[in-house]
Amino acid sequence: MTAPERLITHGTLLAGAVIVSFPFLWLVATSIKVPREMAAEGLRLLPLAPRPQSQSPYIDSRAFDPPAPLDGISADAWSHIRPRLDFHLETVLDRWSPKTPGPGDNPPPSIADRERYRAEMKEGLHHFLDQRISDRARAIGSTGGMDAILAEAQEVVNDQALQETFDLCYRRVCLGGLRLRSRNEVRAMTGVKKWAVESGPARLVPRIDSGTAAMELRADFSGTPRPIVVSYHDKLPMNPADVERLFVSFRGDNGWARISFQVIRTGRLYETRERINLQEWNWREAELRWPGISRDATARKPYLILHDQGPAPAGSPPFAVNIVITCNTTGGAWIDKVLRNYRLTFKEVPFLRYIMTSASLSILNILLAVLSCSLVAYAFARLEWPGRDLCFALLLSTMMIPPQVTMIPGFIIMKHLGWYNTLLPLWVPAAFGAPFFIFLMRQFLKNVPKDLEEAARMDGCGFLRIYWHVMLPLVKPTLATIAIFTFMGTWNNFMGPLIFVNDERLFPLALGLFKFNLTSGANVGLMMAGSFMMTLPIIILFFFVQRYFIQGVSLTGVKG
Repeated sequence: MTAPERLITHGTLLAGAVIVSFPFLWLVATSIKVPREMAAEGLRLLPLAPRPQSQSPYIDSRAFDPPAPLDGISADAWSHIRPRLDFHLETVLDRWSPKTPGPGDNPPPSIADRERYRAEMKEGLHHFLDQRISDRARAIGSTGGMDAILAEAQEVVNDQALQETFDLCYRRVCLGGLRLRSRNEVRAMTGVKKWAVESGPARLVPRIDSGTAAMELRADFSGTPRPIVVSYHDKLPMNPADVERLFVSFRGDNGWARISFQVIRTGRLYETRERINLQEWNWREAELRWPGISRDATARKPYLILHDQGPAPAGSPPFAVNIVITCNTTGGAWIDKVLRNYRLTFKEVPFLRYIMTSASLSILNILLAVLSCSLVAYAFARLEWPGRDLCFALLLSTMMIPPQVTMIPGFIIMKHLGWYNTLLPLWVPAAFGAPFFIFLMRQFLKNVPKDLEEAARMDGCGFLRIYWHVMLPLVKPTLATIAIFTFMGTWNNFMGPLIFVNDERLFPLALGLFKFNLTSGANVGLMMAGSFMMTLPIIILFFFVQRYFIQGVSLTGVKG
């Protein structure tokens, strides 16, 4: 093969590998994305890099996309309008000072990177103008009339528009109220001013956020890596010992800081071992529970467990909630982002239970299929008995019957046997063999020289000993092929469990993922994480046994 031929061959193989692997790469990349990345416009293969922040609040330079020409304005006209529009927006920004709404209209912390603040505000105002400029002004501007667009820009870019734009790029951590739940009632604790900084480089400022009272956390980790501890303690409207669940509302700043919760109740200290990140910028509510409340193994677990850490420190109040905030590193933020959807998947559904069920069914099906198919194939290939060819023809004819035809009769049989809503219909039929695997094994066994069988028979071996000690060691590649196909069929089996299983505790992985898709609110990131964990065992298995797989398929039709 000449050099150009090698180049073309290897280039074609490489291009084919890229095309075939693209869906898998998209699946892996999507399993790392957070929900807002899935809602963004346009297709993006790789997830956004997390940006841990040493200060909060801050101006997010990725809050807005770079401005595009106004709809209806040509690129040539936009090149003349854009400089004058930018000059006007910069002039407005020089005269305006942002405020955080609340008691006294607290000014935000000084903006260290003034250029980043101005650039992001201009991008946000461009998007604001794209929604507010009238069609009449666009039509005039498309013909060179820039004054009409500038006049409307001066009119609509007021203090309210500036404040709304600033609010969209001003990332902050806010703390809201608490909700307490006992066995008989739910009480809301709305006194947000009860939050106080116990330790760490931070302070709290009252504000109105999304129409509700909150406390804005202003932190600076640049000088020290010490964690920040924010505490809430107030007189409860119920007995602290009766509190079973806590709901803490807060808003993240997309700074990927790690937070954990501590609760002091009746002289004991409880703490969450699982840490969550402030990767979102919307309000959310963290649910905290003590162990042993929920006994349903298949129920969703979107809550954090409070573990007993021993007696509370001396002088502690009867009831208090602490939030521990730790600054994250770039590497830690990447680890948290990569594992986020996988952790949530195990919390949303009993994923480990689904995996164990599928693994058990796969092992049973592989063992029974290999044993039954090899026995039947040995009888068809090496034994002489009346009607052998006719029975083999009948066996092959069953391959022409579509499975949809036997679906209902099979269900009726299993139901009359009392096997409905059990796992028996998913593995017992493997003990009766599969026509294709029997055919595959028979073709391989027919190629084994008869001299080996005759020599074993002269040594006193019977049919079963010849089968076990002579034939099976020679057909390992074909056995591996049957095992791989059986594993893939069982692991990916969806229709069988859907028909025969109704108890969620018995769901295998394929049916569990289907149920997860129905209950997760179409969260694509979580679905891709679950799908990747379902696909990964098949890929790993194929890489380890591909030699036997290829050898078994290639040797099946070789005459010896």
